[in-house]
Amino acid sequence: MKNLFIILLAWHTAFGETLYSTDFEEFNVGDNQWTADSAWGTDNTRRGVDFIDDLAFNQALGKTAGLGLNRPSRNRVRILTQTPHDHVTSGESIIEIETLISVKDSDNSYRDDFFFSIYNSSGVRLASIRIDNEDPAASGSNFGFWREDGLSQFDTESNFIHEELYDLFIIIDLASNTWSASINGSPLFENATFTNAETGPAINLAAVGFEWALTSKNPFLFGDNFLLVADLRIVSLAPDTSPEFKIEMNENLDPILVWHGFAGPTYQIEYSDTLAPGSWKDDLPDSTFTTTELSKQFRFEPPANSLSKRFFRVAQSE
Repeated sequence: MKNLFIILLAWHTAFGETLYSTDFEEFNVGDNQWTADSAWGTDNTRRGVDFIDDLAFNQALGKTAGLGLNRPSRNRVRILTQTPHDHVTSGESIIEIETLISVKDSDNSYRDDFFFSIYNSSGVRLASIRIDNEDPAASGSNFGFWREDGLSQFDTESNFIHEELYDLFIIIDLASNTWSASINGSPLFENATFTNAETGPAINLAAVGFEWALTSKNPFLFGDNFLLVADLRIVSLAPDTSPEFKIEMNENLDPILVWHGFAGPTYQIEYSDTLAPGSWKDDLPDSTFTTTELSKQFRFEPPANSLSKRFFRVAQSE
């Protein structure tokens, strides 16, 4: 059986742009101080629905932002920041979002929903992650994290603990209309459809933010639960087209190189017996690969006369 070593050359480095980033340390403490910052706006007109605090988690997080707690002017409140981004012109169709969040449960008899939402340039809410704070002991409770695509909702089957801090990490591919999300490193969902909004909106990034939706349509029947936000970072990146590899074995237990490639690049199998400079060769038969498909799995089985110990790599070129 051959001993096969694979070396992946990372020839493509993604340089991105920070669209927005804050740890809230530059904000003033007090009611309505989150939306007092010029980068943020809200459709709420009552005092105390958003706030900046410096006492959460025994002051370990520094300043944090909050949404909820007091009676709002409407049954759904949005706090948004503008993040206009032309992913077609820039070529940066990958959006990474990371935020630290926690939910304080209600002390009264009402419990509500909180959202992290993404909007396009027409003001259409494309997608959201909903944090449903329904009583988990209630019959048929929806308590936990949900995915919404602008039309339908999907249970991620992941719950949360009140007053625990969670690292929410989101990756959106605007070009392919897919996204993935994780909480503290554990997947909520992977490569799901990003948006199916009924209006057939343009898929672009214009604003993101947090929302509070009351269970009741009457703003007087609000839960005094609230969402705490400790940090927020939004970055745009170009797609990483570097191949990812695995090794499979055929019926003779000989290794097969397997990787996913994309339309555009050419993939060339190269080999070396020594790894010495200038020792890489690309003369193996049927060792050049291209595709017109958006994504394709390639397979290469080294010829039977290959040495028992040989190094292989896949060189990617445009």
